[in-house]
This record gives sequence, C-alpha cells and structure tokens, in this order.
Amino acid sequence: MDQMNWKCSNCGYTFLSQPDRLPEKCPSCGEKCTFLDVTCYTPDCQLPQGPGFDPRIGQK
Repeated sequence: MDQMNWKCSNCGYTFLSQPDRLPEKCPSCGEKCTFLDVTCYTPDCQLPQGPGFDPRIGQK
C-alpha cells in the first residue's frame, strides 16, 4: 500500500504514513488529534511539480 499525506488537525503538521499505521498522537505536537488525509489527487499539486499534498484541505 502506498503512503499517503496526513495532516494533524491541531497543529497542521504534515507527514507520510500508510493509513493502517497512523500514530496514536501527532509526531510534532504530541496531542491526540484527527489526522486528515491531505494527499493530492489532482494533477496541479502532484509531485514533481507540486508539494504532493493538497494545501486546500484542512485549512482553518
């Protein structure tokens, strides 16, 4: 299974992980949170020209 981009709902930290291997707490802020799937599924933000994640998802 491919790794996907995830974003912490508390601090906004993004990281790569497989969906079945998400940590209990955020690796950055150490808080329990909801991890949002911010993986890019459109050509404008896919690698190599884009960041690999969709910056529009999970914004506050």
